[in-house]
Amino acid sequence: MARGPPEQRRVVTVLADLLTRVGRVRAAAVCTSATTAQVLAAWQCSEEAGFAAYRKAMAASPTNPPDVPELSWGQAMGIQEALARANLEHRLEQALDEGELDPDVRTLPAARRRFVQHWLTAVQPGFEGRAPLEAVRRERRELWAAAPPTERRALLAAVLPALEEPVAAPVDTAEPLRWLLEQIGGGVTLTQAGYLPREVVAAAFARYSHWYPVGKGPRSEADLFQLADLHELARTHRLVTKRHRTLKLSAAGRAQLADHQLRQHTAALAWLGTTAAERQVAECALGALWAEPRLREDLRDAVHPVLAAGFTYDGGTAVEVKDTERLLWRFWHTGRELGYLDERDRSVDAPISLSTTGRSAALEALRVLAEGPRNRI
Repeated sequence: MARGPPEQRRVVTVLADLLTRVGRVRAAAVCTSATTAQVLAAWQCSEEAGFAAYRKAMAASPTNPPDVPELSWGQAMGIQEALARANLEHRLEQALDEGELDPDVRTLPAARRRFVQHWLTAVQPGFEGRAPLEAVRRERRELWAAAPPTERRALLAAVLPALEEPVAAPVDTAEPLRWLLEQIGGGVTLTQAGYLPREVVAAAFARYSHWYPVGKGPRSEADLFQLADLHELARTHRLVTKRHRTLKLSAAGRAQLADHQLRQHTAALAWLGTTAAERQVAECALGALWAEPRLREDLRDAVHPVLAAGFTYDGGTAVEVKDTERLLWRFWHTGRELGYLDERDRSVDAPISLSTTGRSAALEALRVLAEGPRNRI
């Protein structure tokens, strides 16, 4: 074994011998491995280096439960999530020791993911008759709903019962995104400036005339910002690929065109935004609009105290109302493009309300936030 402090070398050697005696040959090999020696050596350099080496080794360990489509593990865990992860680590180690999983085959990563998915979605002891996945999601929703400030909890109160109901069969809410993916299909030729071709612009105007309610119609993607934003959404989520001036669907784009559940998830992510402030505003706005339509000023006044309580400028000064208005504009703008906000009355003074598809999309978006991994306490 590689170098390390004598007392630590003795400890792992004795532990390896003990594990071998009780038949834990694989675990014994870990004790005397080069990886363990590297962790111990790093620890002698500094505590920080030791922890870094340990985390790297743990991430590469076959007993480390990987993220799966159903669940990404959080850095900050509640009791149920920590229990699920600890039990799953034990179960993976047991499966490796008993030959249920083979650590030496190339197919181990895929087999381990299937193993984790099955364990998470089957009823297990210690989770009150639930599958661990259900217990973790429920705990995450409860922690999310209880987060401060009081104004935030009040805005979300109306939608919480709907989030506790079983997930309904997904509906095709992201119709404009589906339409654009269909238009791009096997490939379109972009203009020299990189815009979508004029025939796609004309088709968009014919289908969504309210996007350009005055004049004879747009001549270019640059004249139709809703189409430009959908194009940007498709690029951001890698639904399209570009080679020279040819734009076509990527493998992800083809998958989303065929699966409206995937498409709705992508649209929900786009509606939420990418920054913490954008998501905070979207979360509060969705909670407020779930209860009732709101005038723009009323929605701003309801959301601003939450944003101001959680965010400041780099210098420590408070977030201003104009910042909330800007973030709400992004939320409103994206929601209109995707058909999630009612467009029957488009006047500036009209209340903002969720459309039928918008209510389904709102639940999808809020579940992303409520049931997603927590990366800070």
